[in-house]
Amino acid sequence: MAKERQSDSKSHRVGRATLETGVVTSAYRAAVEITCNQCGRTIAEGELFSRQTRRAPLHAHIQTTAVMTTEPICATCRPLRLETTSE
Repeated sequence: MAKERQSDSKSHRVGRATLETGVVTSAYRAAVEITCNQCGRTIAEGELFSRQTRRAPLHAHIQTTAVMTTEPICATCRPLRLETTSE
């Protein structure tokens, strides 16, 4: 199993995972309950999930470069398979 490293206070990155589509992404384990940004389901503490990066909505009166946000997506909305490393 890949060594966990802390990425923020709400989750820990646990390694690479493959989505059903074949796309490789990072897998995270929830350190506390968080909400899936896609369906609103609670991602329980210890549950695996992925993240989606998207452009944050900007207000018309603010002149700025693109702002990107990362949002948690549960394994129900985006099924993933954690990759194992051979040692």
